[in-house]
Amino acid sequence: MTKYNQENRKGERILAQNNVVTTRTVPAAGKPFNGMLVLAVILLLIGLSAWGFQFKEGLIVTNMRNSFSWGLYIATFAFFVGIAAGGLIVSSSVYLFNLENLKPLTRIASLSAFACTLGAGAMILPDMGRIDRIYNILLHPNVNSPLVWDMVVISAYMVVTFLSVYVQLLPDWKREGHGFFKGWTKNYSQEEIERFSQKWSKRVAIIGLPFAVLIHTVTALIFATQASRGWWNTAILPPDFIAVAVASGTALVLLISLIYVGKEGFTEYQDAFKTLALIVAGALLVHFFFVAVDLLIHGWWGGTEGHELFALLFGQYGMIYGIELLLPAFTMLFFFTQKGKSTRQTLILGCVLLFIGVFAHRMMLMFPSFNAIPLSFTIHGTGIEAWAYPVAIGEYQEGISSFTSSWPYFPTGIEMALGLFPFGVVLFVVSLAFRLYSFLPSSPKK
Repeated sequence: MTKYNQENRKGERILAQNNVVTTRTVPAAGKPFNGMLVLAVILLLIGLSAWGFQFKEGLIVTNMRNSFSWGLYIATFAFFVGIAAGGLIVSSSVYLFNLENLKPLTRIASLSAFACTLGAGAMILPDMGRIDRIYNILLHPNVNSPLVWDMVVISAYMVVTFLSVYVQLLPDWKREGHGFFKGWTKNYSQEEIERFSQKWSKRVAIIGLPFAVLIHTVTALIFATQASRGWWNTAILPPDFIAVAVASGTALVLLISLIYVGKEGFTEYQDAFKTLALIVAGALLVHFFFVAVDLLIHGWWGGTEGHELFALLFGQYGMIYGIELLLPAFTMLFFFTQKGKSTRQTLILGCVLLFIGVFAHRMMLMFPSFNAIPLSFTIHGTGIEAWAYPVAIGEYQEGISSFTSSWPYFPTGIEMALGLFPFGVVLFVVSLAFRLYSFLPSSPKK
């Protein structure tokens, strides 16, 4: 077997074993993965430094308060959970529905799902505050809490996504003599490992698809089961979360694949990229149907609550809500056109705009809900039908009221710095994996 040349020229990798030569197009080593690794380390250092400061001083260094208890951290967590779910949905669907043109990208899809699951888990920990007490969740779980079930599902999902990556890479590891957890393969031939990989990739896909749907359903139920929050308390939220997950997860697979194959490999995989773009557009179409139905119901039957919600959506937070709606809508329409799917640049543009819109969507879960105080009472004879009770903000400052009926939440510098941590985790896992292993399947030739 020829030695892998770390300085290969964007070229072909030739491996030989038992008179079998394998040729595959791989990106040039170090381009762009060295730069991605450096950026990942920088993001990790910034995030960990901010986390250390927050752990020392407490969650008071954030701008979250009693009346606005979920902010950037939970929004980022939901963002990565959705992408993780969408990545494995793509990978599993390829094996279960025999989507031939997408099969070369299943390894990348599984890797993106695994990396984003790690990112989601990394983000939820700072939001807990006292992570030194996390063992209590295991020792004294409250099975009536969706948070406990979310922890169980995410932990199981992490295992499933790792297995999906592992079984797909085994044939290459056996052939090339590297990788991990592969000592047992010495007792089997290359052909037997190939068959093992194919069989277990499909088995993991059978398990992975329902798990991918379940992980984001449970996350959505954390919001939807809060009866006091009218913006969340709707049966539409879980299926809408799934639609957004498919769109954003597929978009990440598309973006990572475009970076991995580079300009040289774009034509070879163009059909696969077009299919991914259509999946993104189709999922967004379903999402916007759910959005329209939800707004219609709130507007039709919401009464005072509906008027307050619409004032927040289209008034106070109109710019963010506009980003949430317009950028994904542009991506949807763009990807339905031939021009939007025809070049590498247009596909990257559509994906980036979608990510910005989806992140705004996650933030807009928070703003309307926490600034519509669910505690109110009517003062008869005054014409006041719903006077919000003031809620203690949990902080005392001399000369400033400790009660509020709304909270102008905006993440502090510490929150924004710590919010970079999961992005660093995802980028580090993906770029390191790309530096070490090939994520395009090989094609044996005699």
